[in-house]
Amino acid sequence: MQIRTAPALLLVSIFLSSCSPSEEAPATGKLNVVCTTGMITDAARIIGGDHVEVTGLCGPGVDPHLYQATRADQKRLNNAGLVLYHGIHLEGKMGDLLARIAESSGKDRHIFAVAEVVDKKELISNELFGDYPDPHLWFDLQLWKLCSAEIGKALQKADPANAASYAAATEAYLAKVEETHQWALTRIKELPAEKRKVVTSHDAYNYFARAYGFEVKGLQGISTVTKPGLQNIRAAVKYIRENGLSVIFAETSVPRAAVEKVAEEASCEIYEHELYSDALGKPGSQAESFLGMFRFNLEAILAALGGDGNKGK
Repeated sequence: MQIRTAPALLLVSIFLSSCSPSEEAPATGKLNVVCTTGMITDAARIIGGDHVEVTGLCGPGVDPHLYQATRADQKRLNNAGLVLYHGIHLEGKMGDLLARIAESSGKDRHIFAVAEVVDKKELISNELFGDYPDPHLWFDLQLWKLCSAEIGKALQKADPANAASYAAATEAYLAKVEETHQWALTRIKELPAEKRKVVTSHDAYNYFARAYGFEVKGLQGISTVTKPGLQNIRAAVKYIRENGLSVIFAETSVPRAAVEKVAEEASCEIYEHELYSDALGKPGSQAESFLGMFRFNLEAILAALGGDGNKGK
């Protein structure tokens, strides 16, 4: 009888070990925070400091539009004391999961869509985007300040014992964002307005264009779920030729095939450095932080379009 039950007991043991909290944050006494995008993860770590244990789901080069949560991710989200996500339909494939977590949130679990604090009047929408507004508002640093303040408030609500620390850290981070915004306004003045025309992989830079005086065309819409069709490619080629552009930009989180096709047909170059859009850079790169990523993008654009890309770093 024992011989027969041993395999069964072994299976039970394996099952229980597979359900063990191995995917949970270590029991450090810190607030367990899970974030979707790299931009939110970066801000949460800076504002949270030593009081938090932060996990980001979408790492370097990972597209949040297409990202599907793994079973390990679902466990992390369910075990989190605080979940921070962007909202405005950025996390398309995770939308249902995040909605279920929001429905079950309570005293021991908090969830915030940090971008949904922004007034809808500030969101960019048009018929090309379909039913949803453009979610890429982090490239307008004034709007990102609103999102960052919401991250600070979320931390205070989830961990009131350390609220004063979070409030002070939020103010310091907002000052850094404002400093970068003012730097950008100064740097952009060095590039004539007629040269501020950019073609990229997808429509991630509409807020950037509005805030900093650029004209930006993306080969895809605001989501990367659908691939750019022949009509998109022809329109981009026409725009490049009409405006005499010699360079276009690929993005780190978007496949290059469409950009390469446009470059070939329009007889222009793809800039040597890819831009960052929906994800941060690898650890050790200038773009490993959100503000570093923003500065890298702007310097790359200025260098490619005829500005001096070596100033202001």
